[in-house]
Amino acid sequence: MTKILLVFVMILAVGSGVAQEAGIWTQGAPMPTPRSEMVAAALEGKIYVAGGLGKDDAGQNVVLTTFEVYDPESDAWEELAPLLVGLHHLGIAAADGKIYVSGGYDDDFTPDVAGLWAYDLESDEWSQMADMPSPRAAHFMVAIDDKLYVVGGVGVDNSALWVYDPETDTWDTSLAPLPTVREHLTAVTIEGKLYVIGGRWSDVGNMAVLEVYDLETDEWTRLVDMPMASGGLTAAVVNGLIHVTGGENFSPATTFNTHMVYDPETDTWTLAEEMPTARHGLASAAVEEKWYVIGGGEEAAGRTFDTLSNKVEIFIVEGE
Repeated sequence: MTKILLVFVMILAVGSGVAQEAGIWTQGAPMPTPRSEMVAAALEGKIYVAGGLGKDDAGQNVVLTTFEVYDPESDAWEELAPLLVGLHHLGIAAADGKIYVSGGYDDDFTPDVAGLWAYDLESDEWSQMADMPSPRAAHFMVAIDDKLYVVGGVGVDNSALWVYDPETDTWDTSLAPLPTVREHLTAVTIEGKLYVIGGRWSDVGNMAVLEVYDLETDEWTRLVDMPMASGGLTAAVVNGLIHVTGGENFSPATTFNTHMVYDPETDTWTLAEEMPTARHGLASAAVEEKWYVIGGGEEAAGRTFDTLSNKVEIFIVEGE
């Protein structure tokens, strides 16, 4: 974000009469494997990080099967059973006491992966589940009431919203489609609603679009746009507010560290303390009202492999 735009957005935030979210950033133990375009999900107080783009021991660019878990209480990492196939730009969510990963790219940037896999915490084993209806990559997956919702991304049916039921190992494709097609998006859930945030599309570029899906009515609603457009970003919910940061722009090539906060009660955005390190293709999760932002590429697009991050930067809301 340029300084001029940032000042303008700050003026809007102050002028709205909505207080800026106060808090501080600190650091956690670095992730053992520097990587970008991976995913993260929280389950039982720990954060699980899967796949991504990284380097092998010889320093060559590789697609990772790496699966690691971070314990915020001990500030320590542990390596777990690897993914059954190397994936980047995949989806992840925790449901039914398990970690699920979906789709993504494997050895190139062709969207031909439709797989869904489940990780069992007790056995430290992966199992293959029913494939998604068609391949997806650079999508997002969330869990609501122990069901998995896949939204956005690159693929044949990229506007379709799918839901997976772990009890029956089946997919439902009958839900209302995402109104604004996009990939490299992020999403969160609050009180049974699905909030889809930002992203990009080839002939549009980065988007600031925020849309919410109501499971009860099967309807989408357009909400107020983010203060700035971004793709390759991340988000999580802390104290009922949606925290968003990161992302990249191609021309000029840059990464973002702007920290935006959305209040669903008032349909307003404010700014908070910037993330210390600008990154894209990063992942995040909230545990006990702290927001853990992990990994990513510190420079945009083609420079990603040269700037892979293993940083864990933690936002703590003031008073927590």
